[in-house]
Amino acid sequence: MTNDSITLVSRYALVVGTAIALGLVGARPALAQFRSALDVSTRSARPGPDAWQSQVALSPFARFDHSRFSLDGRWTLYGAEGERLDGVGSASATYFSPTRAGLQLSLSGFANRELLNETFAVSRYGTDARLSYRTNHLGVWLGREISRDNKSTPISSVPRASAGAWRQWGNAVAAVSLSAFGGQEQSFSTSRRMRPNPLKVTAPPSIADTLPDSIQVTVRDSSRERRGWNDAEVSLNWGIGRLAFRGVVGARVLTARQPNELWAQVQGTYALASDVALMASGGVHPSSAVYGVSRARFMQLGVRIAPRALLKPRLPSGVRPAAAAFEVADADRGRRTLRIRVPSARTVELSGDFTDWKPIALTRGDDDRWSATLAIAPGMHRLAIRVDGEAWTAPPGVSSVPDEFQGTVGIIIVK
Repeated sequence: MTNDSITLVSRYALVVGTAIALGLVGARPALAQFRSALDVSTRSARPGPDAWQSQVALSPFARFDHSRFSLDGRWTLYGAEGERLDGVGSASATYFSPTRAGLQLSLSGFANRELLNETFAVSRYGTDARLSYRTNHLGVWLGREISRDNKSTPISSVPRASAGAWRQWGNAVAAVSLSAFGGQEQSFSTSRRMRPNPLKVTAPPSIADTLPDSIQVTVRDSSRERRGWNDAEVSLNWGIGRLAFRGVVGARVLTARQPNELWAQVQGTYALASDVALMASGGVHPSSAVYGVSRARFMQLGVRIAPRALLKPRLPSGVRPAAAAFEVADADRGRRTLRIRVPSARTVELSGDFTDWKPIALTRGDDDRWSATLAIAPGMHRLAIRVDGEAWTAPPGVSSVPDEFQGTVGIIIVK
């Protein structure tokens, strides 16, 4: 890693570290969960018409979730036979505001070092703000990203604005997004022009008479031209049982001085046991308009050593899924196990008359299921759930009635 990369990442490390410290101070342990994993894989890529290049990758990562913030960190070490090892990584911290009338603001800070092809890496740091709106199982968001990097290019600083929408069907979440980029490229041109000879004025008359009246000079002119493009993507995130899947199809459209292009990527994981999973991915990375890096095909196959709860990648912060299923099952010693399925939730809480309406944090398990085993007496009970610190609602699939706080609660009958 170069000195510029180290300096760039270290500047933002202080910001991310401060966010982590502040979040940990205000976090209640019952509502926060920490998960870590290790990926070991082999990766092959083919940039443009070049030959396939293979590397081995070792990638530890960790995730910390709370109802009001989340932390993510990953470091990947790449190496090929006869080559020096190279590393890329990322760290991010995201704050989620309380929800008001379906609206929520998320603010992220990030720092990363990204490998754009087999030899070209870029370090960046910045912030991303998103305002999202959700109603039932669908929603929209608007976002704005501001970032800096350590690689100078002919294009000036590139602002990024994004918008998207999502829809949830059970345990599947589909999203469509549009990201707009724009900047100005500075170009230079040279021309030859005739100008009056300044020596005719300063030289003695006897010499000035022998000098030409004008001379030829080279003039360098600069100009700026707009350079913009828009990336549109459609993604599908789905998981059931031991299998998790993510697919993305993208297109670069409405470009100014940029070629249009298409790309697609797919990623899947299959759990072999509670803490071991196979993972495979492949597709096409789009070209980088800013750095002049061509598109590349890639394939990756490996093993993930982690709790099954980390099989699915995290959804974008503008996507806010809701509970998809709820069930009550008998447990030992007269207790009951309550299970709620929510795609890619950070935290899930439950409150009811059998908890004296005190919130209980559920534990994340397999297949996006969250559960708690409690002592619940037979009879009719009222309860409510809360996902990612949003509003309390009735669980899906049960009858609901208004409560005294202008909300709704669910009704269950325990036999």
